[in-house]
Amino acid sequence: MKSKKTVMIGTALVLLLTFSAGVSAASSLERIQANLNHGISFLLNGQAWTAKDANGAKAVPISYKGTTYVPLRAVAEATGADIRFDAAKQQISITTGPVAQTPGKGERSPFSVDNVSHFKWSYYTSGITRNKADLQFGETQYEAAFMVTGVNSAGQGVAFKVKDGTKKVGVLVGFKTPKSDKEYSGSYTIADKDGQAFATGKIENGTVVENVLVLPNNTTELYVKFIGPAGEDSTGYVIWDESWLEN
Repeated sequence: MKSKKTVMIGTALVLLLTFSAGVSAASSLERIQANLNHGISFLLNGQAWTAKDANGAKAVPISYKGTTYVPLRAVAEATGADIRFDAAKQQISITTGPVAQTPGKGERSPFSVDNVSHFKWSYYTSGITRNKADLQFGETQYEAAFMVTGVNSAGQGVAFKVKDGTKKVGVLVGFKTPKSDKEYSGSYTIADKDGQAFATGKIENGTVVENVLVLPNNTTELYVKFIGPAGEDSTGYVIWDESWLEN
């Protein structure tokens, strides 16, 4: 058998892929001549290792113009990376950290920086807080929230955006006012950008209330307006802990 074999590789790749990529546009391929290099062996964490393709057969490195091309999927999986190929886009993705799982239909995902984002709406300070003192409500310590200060009888708000395709949202809202010598309460409204209200309610000082919202199609922006005691500098919160999205 001849030692030289003709192979097809993308010129932009540094590693030989073992994906089944389907039919590619001819304009993206370039014919070359390269050698299967049976003389190269692998050590993985100091131990002998054999690269294998998707069918379990030995995958041999290729030598081409002074560069060695190795089987990408085999190497990635052996070193703990997650690797995926999008045939439609002709795109390879490599993830070296924990792999985010895409929720199935009807599954809930907790609020995170990956699926909710804050944007300024109120002229008072608003944004993300992880301050423990801010997020202590009674005996419960929360970890993260959107918050807005300066809440009084004129109202202030928090605005945030959820990912496309969200069908239902569970939103925890909290409220605090500096007055502690007597009971003070506030109110809140959760609406879309056109002002259509999905939830309204009263909220006592230092408490958290949960709201479950069914979102109309293509609704991604939510506006939470808080109203507090006149002349006070109260704070409203959209608490991430136990808040969730459902697609």
